[in-house]
Amino acid sequence: MTNDSSRRGMFAGTDQALFVAVFTRKLRSAGLEIPLSATRRSAAALELIGPRIHLSDLYWALRISLVERREDLALFDRVFDAVFSSEFTPRGENKRPSGASGSGDTEQKLRVETNASVITGAGLAWSSMPSVVEDEGDDDGDEEDDDETLLPELRPSAENPLVDRPFDLLDEAELIEAGQRLESAMQQWPTRRSRRRQPWSSGSSLDLRTTLRRSMRTGGEPVSFATTRPRHRLRRVVVLVDVSGSMESFARSYLHLTRALTVAGRAEVFAFGTELTRITPALKHRSPVEAIDLATAEVVDRFGGTRIAHNVSAFLRHPRWSGLARGAIVVIASDGWDADNPDDLAAAMTRLKRLAHRVVWVNPRMAAAEFEPRAGAFAAAMPHCDAVVSGHSVAAIDDLVSAIVA
Repeated sequence: MTNDSSRRGMFAGTDQALFVAVFTRKLRSAGLEIPLSATRRSAAALELIGPRIHLSDLYWALRISLVERREDLALFDRVFDAVFSSEFTPRGENKRPSGASGSGDTEQKLRVETNASVITGAGLAWSSMPSVVEDEGDDDGDEEDDDETLLPELRPSAENPLVDRPFDLLDEAELIEAGQRLESAMQQWPTRRSRRRQPWSSGSSLDLRTTLRRSMRTGGEPVSFATTRPRHRLRRVVVLVDVSGSMESFARSYLHLTRALTVAGRAEVFAFGTELTRITPALKHRSPVEAIDLATAEVVDRFGGTRIAHNVSAFLRHPRWSGLARGAIVVIASDGWDADNPDDLAAAMTRLKRLAHRVVWVNPRMAAAEFEPRAGAFAAAMPHCDAVVSGHSVAAIDDLVSAIVA
């Protein structure tokens, strides 16, 4: 056993459990039978040893915990040698410790050579690639004992690079990807309690009619009792998207997101500038690009002025559209710049708040560090909103989903 100064930090910054899982998969690909209990035992052994480990210690830890039959030792040694090639091994150190078995039958050697592309070390789950640098030496300052230590070099983040980019910087393909992300995130659609009830074995209310009908089979004696619970239905989501001139850079992005809501569940989408336009049928098109083009063509007042108070009031006065807001989650996507009087918007939002279950305002300008709610319309509407989110990037989609399904 070597002292700590000669150990390699090959697991610094590395998920050891993931490393063991990938290494075990390479052993199975070579033909070695590894039970799940052995994988857990090996991960526990590496966690106990710690990130600074000599290659010989790693070899014996993996061999003792993963190999249960003597005839599998040769195959394990060949896979270990193939995985820990010179790319991952410090200079001057053998790939496999001396004394380990290196002989094997022809069939095992053929299996390893056949699967050479699968068991190479390049596929290991290193979250950081090792680099050869000089160690600082022992505590006593002896320079002759300096050793080369593997230190991690951070790889680029595995997270999607689109996550933190604002919507106005994304191209069409990236916007489609953002819409698909929102669609997958809305698998848990908000629900509401219905007046109807459904049979349930552990319900809270007795179903008297069903219980009496069952008792006819037992001479009128109620042996088994039927219970029910309230039925839940999908709650409607109504989205009002600002497509005026001040929202031109975000308008197409928000149309992609509203299309995702339309596809995922019950959503009604309206676009407004100076007038209000229902675009739900256009957004239901199978092709995302054609759906956005159709919706854009229907909005004749896009990229013009903004009348938020007028359009919210028009939505609430409409004989059919006003019923959509009752008990629904209403999402208003706008930067709050309005040509109408802020008092008119406050009055309209007060009435909307009474009808809707929740009111969510999405303002992409909130992402700026120096943002302050100075726009009169936005300041007048904020007290009537249950949630206010930025919605400026893919990363902000999670906040929007949380505000909707809360």
